[in-house]
This record gives sequence, C-alpha cells and structure tokens, in this order.
Amino acid sequence: MSVDLHLVPDTDPARPPANPLYDPADGLDRPDRPGPVPDPEVFTGRVGDTVRALDPTTEADPVGVLVNLLSAGGAVIGSGPFLWIGNDRHPAIIWALTVGATSAGRKGAASSTVRRLFAAAVPEFLATQTPTGLSSGEGLIEAVADPVTDPKTGKVSGGVMDKRLWVVESEYGVTMARSRREGASLGGILRQAWNGEDLGVMNREALRATAPHIAIIGHISPRELRAKMQDSEMAGGTYNRFLPVFVHRNLLLPDATGAPAELMDQLGEQWRTTLAAARRVGEVQLTDDAAQLWRSEVYPALSAGDDDDGPLAEFTARAAPYAKRVAMVYALLDGTDRIDRPHLSAAWALVRYARASAAHILGPAAQTTGDPNLDKLAAAVKAAGSSGLTQSRVQVMFKRYSAPWRSELTARLCQLPGYGAVQIPGEGRPQTIYLYAPADPD
Repeated sequence: MSVDLHLVPDTDPARPPANPLYDPADGLDRPDRPGPVPDPEVFTGRVGDTVRALDPTTEADPVGVLVNLLSAGGAVIGSGPFLWIGNDRHPAIIWALTVGATSAGRKGAASSTVRRLFAAAVPEFLATQTPTGLSSGEGLIEAVADPVTDPKTGKVSGGVMDKRLWVVESEYGVTMARSRREGASLGGILRQAWNGEDLGVMNREALRATAPHIAIIGHISPRELRAKMQDSEMAGGTYNRFLPVFVHRNLLLPDATGAPAELMDQLGEQWRTTLAAARRVGEVQLTDDAAQLWRSEVYPALSAGDDDDGPLAEFTARAAPYAKRVAMVYALLDGTDRIDRPHLSAAWALVRYARASAAHILGPAAQTTGDPNLDKLAAAVKAAGSSGLTQSRVQVMFKRYSAPWRSELTARLCQLPGYGAVQIPGEGRPQTIYLYAPADPD
C-alpha cells in the first residue's frame, strides 16, 4: 500500500491540540525549536495564567518560566503542606534542571522573570532566602542550620529559624563536578534535602538542620550535561530528583523592556495572597475524580517502564511520585488543598515532557521517546510495515486505558518524525491506519 502520510482530519482525536504558546501566530517571531514541545495542558490554573500574562514580555521558554514558578512557589509555601505516598511524606519541593543551549536556551531569562514576580509578591523571601553556589553539603546545611546551644552557658548562637530556600544555580555543571570529588558529601545531602529529611554530617556533630525545605533550579547546557553525566552518578539517585526540562528561546524580542510595573504589581498581589494561604495548609489529598484518573491511567502509564534500564530510566526513575508532588503544587497555587483532575493531568503532562526532554538531551544513548507506551506504539507501527497498524489494533494493545488516553497517545505518535495517520474508506466508518515512512536520504 502506498499512501502519503498526513494527519487525519480536524474531527479526528488523533490530531494534536492547539498550543498557543508555541504555535506560529501573526505578529510573533518564533525561532525554530530544535527539541520537544510541552503539551498545552501543563499551563493550567494560576500558574498557567501567569505564564501567559508574562510570555509577551520575555524571550524565555514558557515551560522554563512554568517550572521556575512551580519550584519557587513550592519553596515559599514551605514544609507545612504535604501528601502521603505510601508511608513516605512528600513536601511541596520541586527541583528542575533547565537544559538549553548557552546562547539560545534563555535559562536565566526564565528564572529572572520569576525572580521579578516574587520580588513584588514576597520581597523579604527573595532578599534573604535565595542563595546561589552549591559548593558542598556542609555549606548547604549551614544555610538552614539549627541554632546551637552552648551546654555550659546555655547561650544560643548561629542558625536560622526559617528553613525555606530557593536555590537557583546558574552553573549547575560546576555543582555536578563538585559532587563527584572524592569524599564530597554534596550528593548525599542533596538526596536527603529532596526528601525533606533532617540534614547532618557525621564529622561535625553540631552541624544539623531539622525540617529543611529546599527547592532547586539548575541551569546547564545539553552538551555539558552529557559530558558530565556518568552512569554511577545517575544510579546514585541525585539526578532523578530533578525534572529535566528542555528550554529554548521562544520569541525574538529585539526591543524588549520586560513586563510593565503595573502588571508585576498586580500579579505580585495575587501571588502574595495565594502563597500566604497555601502556607496554612496541612495534608493534601486527591479528589475522587483525580484518584480515579491516577489509578486508571496515570500510575499505570508512569509505571510502564519500571523494568527498563539504561541512562533514561535512571534519569526518570521517580516519575510517579514526582507527578503527585507537582500536582500538589499546582493545587496549592490554585488555592486548594485538594488535587483535582486538572492538577493531576497538568502534572502528568509535565512529567511526560521531562521524559521527552531527557530523551532529547541524552540523544542516541537514550534510543527512546521517553515514554514507554509511546515507544511501544512506535515499535508496533514500524513492525507493521507498509500495511500499517489499525486503530482497532491500538485499542487491543492498550485496552487497559481509556479512549481519550489512546487518542492522546496516537496524536503524540503522529508528531514523531516519519509517523502519520491515514483514513482508509471501507464499509461503514473509515478505518484509521498508523504508518511509518522514514524520510528518503538526501
């Protein structure tokens, strides 16, 4: 069978949704994007509204601004809100590595945009609790250390009472190099910090930090990440604490002067109120609707690659708990202590994007899209050859999942190079066939 590959008509669910923050539009100068594009579903709620409001004022990638907002928002909220995953207490801590080319990634622009917003919303926090320079595990503990009481005099000295930090590390490659030094404690301390555990080192008994709440954003280029990443580091578990997020300049704004002060003041007031309310929350739970989505679709999908190994699997090993953590922060920033379906759907879409980012960043070593289900479907379409894979066969392959979930999966398949869908006339409704036709060599 010889057909031209094309996406099926607009009425078919396999057609990808509109993505206003990335789609070409009149009056916008968008550079070509050399990597994955996030699902528009990630831009939900207050966080999404804020990204959309600020997007015309910066060349930063919208998803870069998004993860900075989630990370910084979780840091300001602090250790009060939490959710149980099994017997593990998970705080509202989000770590992300924004990975983009030095000249075109606009990693710093994304963090600067959020810094400016938080300077309007929580100026005291931004002035005192946003350090840089992750030089050692001991240094990180000192930034949130407990006060020390002299056993003889009873005098209390040093330490801090507020254990919240938002660390933006603009040269995360340097941090990676430091953590590989023999005897370095930084990697182990970071792993404890992501868990929200008390921090300490055995060789300095007085140096302890109880109930730390540390969020981190790291900036690094794809080349530097690949050069410094070693399998032993991945297996150690430090880097699967980070969501890898590919970023690229999204607009060309030669005369940009940033967001108007009035806009920042307005957004700052909204965020100040939201963050203050979120700090009073305790346990966060899923609504019945979100819990059903988690059990029927999200958890099975995120657990599909548990038996995989290799660099990508190590990088994304915490996808399932991270989806719930991110969903919690989305909910808190929407002013609620209940994770609803839109929050969980947005978090799931962001974790999928992180997987796709890792696959893109790691390159041929990953040999995957980052989504085990999408890999399975792509392999089946290739194996079907020129006859193609029918929609009914897709339903059999993924019968545990809902029809909307399968439609989203096939839509993402059609966005991969060489893949497409055609409709073949027949008795009754036309049959959708998925095909793979690699580009002819030049």
